Amino acid sequence: MKLIILGPPGSGKGTVSERLAKDFNLLHISVGDLLRKEEKKKTELGKEIKSYIDKGNLVPHQMAVDIAKKAIGKKKNFIFDGFPRSVDQARSIEELDIDAVIYLDVQEKEVIKRLSGRLLDPVTGKTYHRQYLPPPKGIEKRLVHRKDDTPKVIKERFKVYHRETEPVIMYYQKKGILKKIDGDGKPEEVYERIRKAVIKIR
Repeated sequence: MKLIILGPPGSGKGTVSERLAKDFNLLHISVGDLLRKEEKKKTELGKEIKSYIDKGNLVPHQMAVDIAKKAIGKKKNFIFDGFPRSVDQARSIEELDIDAVIYLDVQEKEVIKRLSGRLLDPVTGKTYHRQYLPPPKGIEKRLVHRKDDTPKVIKERFKVYHRETEPVIMYYQKKGILKKIDGDGKPEEVYERIRKAVIKIR
């Protein structure tokens, strides 16, 4: 099974993808996480990636595609978390024969509320939330806010999302493989909606 999960920043794509990967035995591929790992290495590529991420912009199309394809290798069961982010990227992965695209529909004001409470563990790279996904005891002191979770950058990310990613949703809708899921509500409720949709796909 080859899946894509899309949605605005802070819609819960990462958390949902991790659970789906576990429940359905899929390789979870977050291109965003892979880019951030590269950034931490402080290579020339990492520095270039950092300059885009810090401004809330998308990295160049081909850079993201290359990293995504490398992560898959020859795997047949995977879930792309928040990728592709542009129609060009979607066209570049046509040969992968994606089975379904899950679109998490979440209102902008709800996303801003969620992102303001989001915390990153710089050691493991895992993301937590003060309200929805509290971190384990003992690691609170080392948690930090992501640089791209400031109100200014969140607004910029939304502009980029509307401009670049919404056309991707239309692209997959026309292909007849888009599954729109209401992303508002408690995480458990949202996940159950998605899980039922994935069972039908399988």
